[in-house]
Amino acid sequence: MPGFVAIDFETANEDRSNACALGWAVVDNGAIANAGWTPLDPGIRDDEWSVFNSSINGFSARDVRGAPSFAAFWPTLRTLVEDRPVVAHYAVFDLSVLRAELRRYEVMPRPLRYGCSALLARAAWPDLLSVSLSIVERHLRLLARERDPGENARACATIVLRAIAALGQPDLDAALSAAGLVWGKVEPDLSWRACGLPHRHVRAADIVARRAEHDSDHPFFDRTVVFTGALASMTRREAFQRLVDVGGRPGDGVTKDTNVLVVGEQDIRRLAAGETLSAKQRKALALRTRGQDIQLIGEDDFVRSL
Repeated sequence: MPGFVAIDFETANEDRSNACALGWAVVDNGAIANAGWTPLDPGIRDDEWSVFNSSINGFSARDVRGAPSFAAFWPTLRTLVEDRPVVAHYAVFDLSVLRAELRRYEVMPRPLRYGCSALLARAAWPDLLSVSLSIVERHLRLLARERDPGENARACATIVLRAIAALGQPDLDAALSAAGLVWGKVEPDLSWRACGLPHRHVRAADIVARRAEHDSDHPFFDRTVVFTGALASMTRREAFQRLVDVGGRPGDGVTKDTNVLVVGEQDIRRLAAGETLSAKQRKALALRTRGQDIQLIGEDDFVRSL
């Protein structure tokens, strides 16, 4: 079986270029051959660390003092990923951290393929209500473990290996194909293509609710919701479907009827020159300044509200 490497980044704050730890698990010949993790010093002041991030990942400024920067560790990581594809659980996040760090230090990598173990898990075990890392681990009856980046990467690699077997395929490439998924890709100029389903434009009008009755108290009931950017936990079609199934209305673009804009991962290479926001974000903010009540929320808030 061709190899791959699972990775797991942790960040010091909301800035994706402030990685504070990295875990990895290298798979060769169908087994984990090498796994570990390292703290990374993001080079920021102590007061720039996010209390929220630290509460989630367990890292603080004192934990990484004296650790290598991402730039110093990159030669080691490069030897792992240059000849192997990368996987991560909810890969949109981890690959956005990798791209942000490479951009910060002006590094141009070789072309890199990547896949998402969460999407692969959804294809392998479609009855799971969630494919969060802990839930998939429990489903597979993996042993309880310490929550560090190396163990997260090891769990990601194990999930991929189990999913390949569950889909009855000989390797990761064949498993992705059987699941109808395509590789993501990062180019040397750091432009990227998201992994997941082949891009097929989906229109809001194409989606039909699978239930006739809805809870009028649901936060998305009778509200028009528009999406911008890539979602890590589901495809755009799945997001539209889940929305209409709770009585919401997906929208193709931001208009005076829009109530909520869900903001996913933005590919800055696809933004207009000099812009840091998508066209939908800019229009939503303009409408807000004119008094329209439009909420801008992240993917996590959207999923929790479902």
